[in-house]
Amino acid sequence: MKRNILARRAASAALAACMMFSLSAPALAASTDALLQQSTAAKSAVSVLDMQNDISESVTTMDLRNGSIRVYIGADDKQYAKQGDNEAQQRGNLYITTDGGQTTNTLTIEGGTTGAKVTLSNVNIDAPGAAVSVSGNVELVITGTNTLQSGTDHAGVEKADDNGTLTISGSGTLNAYGGESGAGIGSGSQKGCSNIEIESGIINAHGGQWGAGIGSGNVGNRPGVLGGSYITINGGDVTAYGGSEAAGIGGGFKGNGKDITINGGTVHAESGGGEKVAAIGGGRVNGVGKNIQITGGNVTVKSGTGVWIGGTNGEISKDSLTGAVTYVAQNGNVENTANWDIMVNETAVNGVNYKDILSDGALCYDIEEKTLTAKERINYVLKVRAPETDVILNGGIGARSSLTIGQQGDSSAVGAHDVTVTSDRYDAIQGEADINCTGKVNIRSDKSMAVNGSLNIYDSSEVTLSAGSNVVNGSANITSNGNVAIYSTVGRAAEKLTINNAENVTISIRDAAGAVSRDTKITASGTVTLKNNAQGGRVGTVAFTQAGGKNYVYYTSEEPDAKLIDPRIHPLAEAAGSRYLRIEPRETYSITVKNGTAQVVGDTDGKLTTAFAGEKVTVSGKNENPSVTKFGGWKVISPESFELTEGQKNAEKNMTFTMPASPVELKASYSFPAPVVDMPVIVTGGTIRVGKGERQTGTVFVQPGQTVTIEANEPVKENESFHHWKVEKDSSKNIGIIEGSLGSETEKGTEKIVFTMPQDGVKLTAVYSIPASVLRSTVTVTGGTAKSTLDEGSDIPAEIGTTVEITATPYDAEKYPGMEFVEWEIKYPDSFYEKFPDGIPENLQLKLDNAKSAATTFKMPVYPVKLIAHWSASPVAKPDPDEPLDEDFGVEPAPMDTTGGTIAAVAVGGAAIWGGYEIATRVILHNLLPEGAAIPANRGQLALLIWTEKGKPEPAAQPAFADITDAEQAKAAQWCTEQGTMDAKGDRFEPEGWTPKFKVIEVWNKAFPKK
Repeated sequence: MKRNILARRAASAALAACMMFSLSAPALAASTDALLQQSTAAKSAVSVLDMQNDISESVTTMDLRNGSIRVYIGADDKQYAKQGDNEAQQRGNLYITTDGGQTTNTLTIEGGTTGAKVTLSNVNIDAPGAAVSVSGNVELVITGTNTLQSGTDHAGVEKADDNGTLTISGSGTLNAYGGESGAGIGSGSQKGCSNIEIESGIINAHGGQWGAGIGSGNVGNRPGVLGGSYITINGGDVTAYGGSEAAGIGGGFKGNGKDITINGGTVHAESGGGEKVAAIGGGRVNGVGKNIQITGGNVTVKSGTGVWIGGTNGEISKDSLTGAVTYVAQNGNVENTANWDIMVNETAVNGVNYKDILSDGALCYDIEEKTLTAKERINYVLKVRAPETDVILNGGIGARSSLTIGQQGDSSAVGAHDVTVTSDRYDAIQGEADINCTGKVNIRSDKSMAVNGSLNIYDSSEVTLSAGSNVVNGSANITSNGNVAIYSTVGRAAEKLTINNAENVTISIRDAAGAVSRDTKITASGTVTLKNNAQGGRVGTVAFTQAGGKNYVYYTSEEPDAKLIDPRIHPLAEAAGSRYLRIEPRETYSITVKNGTAQVVGDTDGKLTTAFAGEKVTVSGKNENPSVTKFGGWKVISPESFELTEGQKNAEKNMTFTMPASPVELKASYSFPAPVVDMPVIVTGGTIRVGKGERQTGTVFVQPGQTVTIEANEPVKENESFHHWKVEKDSSKNIGIIEGSLGSETEKGTEKIVFTMPQDGVKLTAVYSIPASVLRSTVTVTGGTAKSTLDEGSDIPAEIGTTVEITATPYDAEKYPGMEFVEWEIKYPDSFYEKFPDGIPENLQLKLDNAKSAATTFKMPVYPVKLIAHWSASPVAKPDPDEPLDEDFGVEPAPMDTTGGTIAAVAVGGAAIWGGYEIATRVILHNLLPEGAAIPANRGQLALLIWTEKGKPEPAAQPAFADITDAEQAKAAQWCTEQGTMDAKGDRFEPEGWTPKFKVIEVWNKAFPKK
C-alpha cells in the first residue's frame, strides 16, 4: 500500500513539474502515465515472486567467492540461481555474501515480468567488468556492509536500459563505485538508464569519471538523447557523487537527467563539475534536467557550476520544489537552505543544522515527523517558536533555567503544536515556564515537581500536569480549549491556581496539611472534580465560574446516589472542608403554582422560583374561600408525563415532589362541595355489607366515603373455586381497596374485599375458576365493523361463546351506483390450513347466521376470526355489447381503498364477470373523471389529464425524460412525478405504458383525494 501511494506521489510530482515547463499535452500524459505504471508494475512483479517462492521458504546463502552467480526467473516464473558450472537450483529466499572478503567474481540478476529478489549481505566485489548487473524487475535488499567496485565502462550496480525497475531497500549499507564512464548505480558507458527506486538503507553511490552517482554513465555519441530518468527516492540515507562533468543524480557526461522524484529520506547530491553540470539533473554538453520534483525529505545539493538542480537548460526554480532543499557552493558555503520557520534561542532551524540545532548535541528536528526533540536534559534557558511542530523535551529543563514555548506575555505568539516535558528523576522544569501552543501540554515528573517555579499556559487544546511532589511550586495560570488534569501523588496542585478556560477539570492531590492551592479560581464549561486523597485532607476554597454564566450543582461525595447540593442555597464555600468536590453544569426549571405556593426544600427565604432536576420541591394550596370551597386535589398542568401519586394529589399542605427535567405547572383545585348522593353497589355472586351492618345481596345504595365489605358466595359447582372480582364496564374504576385484592384475569384475588365507597357506583361480578365467559379472542373485519360484549370496531376483542354482530360498510350510492353485497369471506388462522390441507373440519368451521347478508351474527369461537365483505357492481345502464372489453379484463384488480371494502369480479360465467369488474370500473371512472373525459389508456394520457385538471401548473424542474417529445406531455409527466402522484423509470417515463382501469382509479384518487 505504502509503495503504491509513493508511486502516485511520484506521478503527481511529475505532473506538477510538467506544468512549469514547456511540455506538450501528449508528452505530459505519457510522462505521468509511464511513471505510475512502471512503478506499480515493478512492485507487482516482486509481490508475485514473493508468493510463488513462498516467503516462508528457508534462507539459502551462497558465497560469491566460490564462483560467479547468475540469478534468473525460469519459464515456471520461479527464481533460480546458478553458480559456475553447477546445475541451477530454485532459490526463492536468496542471500549472496562474501563475508566481507573481496572477490572478482560477479553477480548477474535477470528478472522478468516476475521480479527477482536477492539480498546482499556483506558482499565485497572488485571486478574488471560489472560487479553486479541487473535486468528486468529486480529488488536488491541490503544488509550488512556491501562494497561494489566495477571496471572501465561499467557501473557499480549496472542496470540494463530496459523497462524493468531496480528497487533497493534494506537496513544495511551499499557502497557502489563505477569504473571510468560508468555510474555508481545505473548504466555503463554509451547507455542510458531508467527506473531506479530507493526505499531505504544507507546508499553511497560514486560515479567513475564522466559517470553519474545515480543515473547514466558517459552517453558518448548520443548527447541530449540518453541519460538517467525515472529515478525515485522514497527513503534512506542517500549520497550520490557525480564523476567529472557528470551529475550526482541524473545524467553522466552528455546525458540528460529527467523525471527524478525525491519524496523522503536524507539525500546529498554533488555535481562532478564542469559547465552547467547539476547536482541533480543533466551532465555537461546537452545534458537537460527537467521534470524534477522534491516533495519531502531533507535534500542537500552541492555544485560549483552555477546549476544545482536542472541542467544545461538552466536552474529549476526553488519555488517549484516543496521539499526541504539546502544549496551548498563548491567551497562549502551555504547559498540557500531549507527553513521551517522554527527558532530555538534565536537560531533558525534549517537544512544544515537540523540534526544538531545548537551544536551541543541536545536538540534535533525530525523533518518527516515534524518533531523538535531533546536527547537529554537541558541546563540552560530554552526559548522555542515552532508552530505546527511537536516539542518533546525528554529529561526536562535543569537548574537555574526556564522554558518559553512561544513568547512570554504574548498570547498571540504560537510556540508549538504539542508540548511534552518529562523527567523520571528530577523536576521536569526547574524554573519558570511560559507555553503557548495549539495542541496538548503534558508536563510530568515521576519523583519530583512538574514545574519548580511558576507556570503560564496561554493556550492549548488539553493540559496534563503530574508530579511526585507539588505539581507547580509557584503559581499556575492555565488556559485550555479542552480538558485540564492535574495529579500529585504527594503534594498540592500549585501555590495559586487559576484555570481561565477549560472543558472538564480533574485535580487529584495528596496533601494533609493544605488544599488544592492557597487560592483556587476555575472557569470551566464541563465537570470539575477536585479530590484530596490525604487522610483528613480538604479541597479548600474554590472560586468557580460556570462558562457562559450557566447554572451548576455540586456534590461532596463520590457515591452514585450522592445528593446534589444547590449552590444558591448552600454556597460552594461550604464545601471547602470536604475531601471531594464535583461540580456539574445543570439547567434550572421553572415552578408555577396556581392557587398555591412553592418552595425549594432548603430555601429558607422562599425566593427561588426554579429548581434543578432531582431537587425536592414543596407546594401548599391556598384556599381563598375556605368557608365555602373545599380542596379537590392537585392537578398537573404540565408536563403531561409528570404524574403525582394519590397521596400527593390529595395533600393540600406541604406536598413534596422531586423536580423533573422540565418546567412544572401545578394547580390546587378548589370547588363547592356537591350534595352527597347515595351510589349503588351491585354485586353478582356475593354479599354486600355497609359498615358493620347486615349482609345484603343484589343492589345496595351507599353514601360515598362509607366502608363497604364484599364477600364472594361459595362456588356452585364442585371443584370450582373463586378466582377474582370482575369490575364491570359501567362500574367506577376508582375503588380504593382497604383490605384484600380484586385480582384480574391473570392474577388471583381474595374472596373478601373492603373498600371506601367512591363518588360513583360500583358493579362487581365474582369469577370462579376462570370460566370460558372471561376467555377471549379477536375479530378483524375488512370492509365493515364488528360488535361484541367488549368492544365495537373493525379489530376488537370478543368473549368466547358470546354473540358477535358484523355489519358490512355500504358504498356511496351516488359515487358508485349499482353496488350490491355478495357475501362474507371467512379467513381461518394460517395454522388451520397447514394442519388441515384437505379442508377445515366441520366442528371447527365458523357458522354465520346468513353469509349472504350485509348484517349477520355468529357465536365467537376459541380462535381469532377474520372476515372480508365482498361487493359487486350491477350495471345501471345496459352497456354497448359491441364496445370492446377493457384491456385489463381477466386480470384480477388489486384491492382499492374506496369506503372500506373491496371491488371484486364475481365468477358466474363470462357475462357476470364482465358485468362485475368491467362495469364496476367504468362506473367508478364515470363518476371520478371530468365530464366528457375519455378514460386514459396509458401513462402519458393519465398524466396529461391530471395536469390539465390541476390547471397546468409549471413543474419545479425542467422536464428531462428521454422518451417524451411532446412539450405539454413532458411538463405533465414532470409535474406528476414531482408531486409523487406517478413514478418515473429513471430518466424515462414510459408514456405509452398500459394503465388498467383500476390503476387509473388508484392514481386519480391519489391526485384528487376525497374530502
